[in-house]
Amino acid sequence: MKRVFSIALMIVLSTLGLRAQSTILGGEVVSPANMSHMDAAKFSQQEHTFMSARVAAMGGAYTSLGADLSSMYINPAGLGMYRSSALSLSMNYDHTRSTNSTQSSAAKMGDFSFNQIGTAINLYQGTGTLVSFTMGFGYNKVADLNYRNKASWGDGDVTIGEFFAEQMYGFNPSALSSSADPFRNKNIYTDEWGGVLAYQTYFIDPAMDGNNTFLGGYNVTGVPLENRVNSQLSMESYGSVGEYDFSMGFNFGNILYVGTTLGVQDIEQTIYLNYLEGYVGASGAEQMSYSLYSPRVSNYGSGINFKIGAILRPISALRIGVAYHSPTVVSLTRDYKTELETSFANGDTYLGESLVNSYTYDYTSPSKLLLGASLTIANRAIISVDYDKVWYGGMDMDTDGLEEAFANDVESDLGTADNFRVGIEVLPVDNFYVRAGYAYYGSPLNRAAEKYNDEGNAFYGTYKTHTNNFSLGVGWRFASGSTVDLSWTLSRAHYTNSVMYYYSYIDEVDNVLVSGPTLTGLTHKSNAIGLSYTLLF
Repeated sequence: MKRVFSIALMIVLSTLGLRAQSTILGGEVVSPANMSHMDAAKFSQQEHTFMSARVAAMGGAYTSLGADLSSMYINPAGLGMYRSSALSLSMNYDHTRSTNSTQSSAAKMGDFSFNQIGTAINLYQGTGTLVSFTMGFGYNKVADLNYRNKASWGDGDVTIGEFFAEQMYGFNPSALSSSADPFRNKNIYTDEWGGVLAYQTYFIDPAMDGNNTFLGGYNVTGVPLENRVNSQLSMESYGSVGEYDFSMGFNFGNILYVGTTLGVQDIEQTIYLNYLEGYVGASGAEQMSYSLYSPRVSNYGSGINFKIGAILRPISALRIGVAYHSPTVVSLTRDYKTELETSFANGDTYLGESLVNSYTYDYTSPSKLLLGASLTIANRAIISVDYDKVWYGGMDMDTDGLEEAFANDVESDLGTADNFRVGIEVLPVDNFYVRAGYAYYGSPLNRAAEKYNDEGNAFYGTYKTHTNNFSLGVGWRFASGSTVDLSWTLSRAHYTNSVMYYYSYIDEVDNVLVSGPTLTGLTHKSNAIGLSYTLLF
């Protein structure tokens, strides 16, 4: 099965000719130079966990319910259930712990955010076929991208210097020097900038064999690598996906509710990667002590979509909901730069820094179909169940020259995801609500890619597969009808195995493979506390 980002590979093939005909490269600390289909999938993995505290406490099972500003994102038909106007504000504190097979202690991060703010304005109340009409305007947070990872590997027998050396094979050293301005050289692409910096910081040296061959820095003095490379990775991510919604909801005879939403998504994420290698037993002036490779990538952009939905209430106790979310048409700018620092046993230290590469990608996210049903029991309890189908395999890219490569990668790795949610709300005493819920968000990977990961193989990045959420909450309704709600959500997200760097070259003569350490067993466990206040007027 192909596990290469075709976009990055196509760029390499188009510029390096026969030298790269059988070249595959990638990895967690290399691939951020180019956007992939998995990046597009990541921004599309959206949940109902980060909206109002009532919805979060019920596991997000809200497709058939309403009278909450979260309805604008989930199922706009729920706006038709408002009988008055409302103003709502929701806040959230999320504490994330990341663990993996290499670490005995977790990497932790805390984050405070406003998850929801908006208003529903009830414009019409009547007694005819149209009972009410409500418009809504608001912001809903739909994905949280704040987390921290760390990993370490000891006694390795390969260095990223070997990767850089093979990556630069065939380039004339004169083209890599600072005076040659290599970061503006059209024959050197962003996923090769690490190799350029490796040359500039003496991590790799020309082999002087007349073939433009390079040697990895730790090999220069001939000291064997076995059990001498200790590696560490740290990653910090900051960002979120939010949506500004403009919605309308209609109530026909208190039996049929319909609604529509125009959504404008705001996407923002910045990732800081630091990959450190320490070289055990380094001695002598030419021996390296450590290297630190530090890519930085920022994604920011916006997209537009629409949603339609309906809720049928055939009897007063039963509600059946359906909603369709169109693909989001996204324009995303990706800024990338990287740095490399090397230090030698004699105390010499060198720092190289690339330019900032900025490139805009246009793509469409997957479409989604939501189904839900809820049952009210004796006006004292509500049980709600949701099911979603998300077509990640339907994503496409509209950036000139990248459409085919993106489509090939989507077909290779992505499929449909099944999401399930269930929630319960109980009214034990008047005006006091107790809630609980569970949600499962399925993997965007297709079956073949899931099997590939389950067998221990590595992707070129840490991509989220499935998530399990458990939630609890309480709420209080004041005499005025206004409410205050509190929720707690325990979430556990699972990620693919990922290799730090990978280089393969095969032709009739050579068979070269450089593969770095692999991160396995990565999970993000978070505890989120949500607080919402809704004012009716």
